[in-house]
Amino acid sequence: MNTLPLSDQSKKRSQRITVYPNLVSQGKFWLQLYNIEKCVFTVQLYSLAGQQVFKHFLYHAELHSNHTVQLPRHLARGIYKVAIRYGDNHYVQPIVID
Repeated sequence: MNTLPLSDQSKKRSQRITVYPNLVSQGKFWLQLYNIEKCVFTVQLYSLAGQQVFKHFLYHAELHSNHTVQLPRHLARGIYKVAIRYGDNHYVQPIVID
């Protein structure tokens, strides 16, 4: 039976990404990263038709951090999907741009 040491299991369970606000009204949103090792994140925004409309790279240097993602002004109002990739991990959340 293979198990991770307790500290590794706890770390994997407590990793968290929070995207806020869900209703983007000032052309930017924030990523809160919790208990994630140093890495480069790819942040992509997709229309509901699946077209990539924005791509941004950010370097996460600390275990816990907040990052501001500034969106281009040309994006139309509507519902989009934010896709965040780092290492072998992938996170997707819908957001509304007003």
